[in-house]
Amino acid sequence: MAAVIDATLKGASSNSYVTLAEANSYFETTPESSTWDDKTDDQKNRSLISATRWIDSLNFYGDRCSTSQALSWPRNNYHVDRIELVCDVIPAEIKYATYELARALANDPDAVTGNTGTEGIYDEVKLGELEVKYSKQSQAVGTINNVFDVTPGCSLTLVRTPSAAPAATKSVL
Repeated sequence: MAAVIDATLKGASSNSYVTLAEANSYFETTPESSTWDDKTDDQKNRSLISATRWIDSLNFYGDRCSTSQALSWPRNNYHVDRIELVCDVIPAEIKYATYELARALANDPDAVTGNTGTEGIYDEVKLGELEVKYSKQSQAVGTINNVFDVTPGCSLTLVRTPSAAPAATKSVL
């Protein structure tokens, strides 16, 4: 059965932040549009729905605008850059994230989770007193290993495996 997009704002059965037409228009303005254009409409719809599900798994400030809405956005009761979130629009950044994640998923189903195996990038990740040691059997190149890449203002010490380069410090601003 073909995937069907429901991008109704505050809809009880919405499954995407964007429509296929919006995504196609967005990719008309990007240099790598061929990595989207070469997919069928069903592949694109499935990727948009999957991208929305992944984005919805994140925690956001503010409140859903309706208790019956299926998706996390739109939201209210929070300010971003001194602008209050409103209930009549999905922020452009959420739409852009949906487009780009959908394209990544359409081209590589493991784009978010990475592949599993015995080879990983780091044995340990330290942030001040916080320390994470990854299981060598589950290390991947997905979001878990890169979570600090999107955390503003963090100074992160990366401890590489013995076979890799020496330890490095990365400041993320």
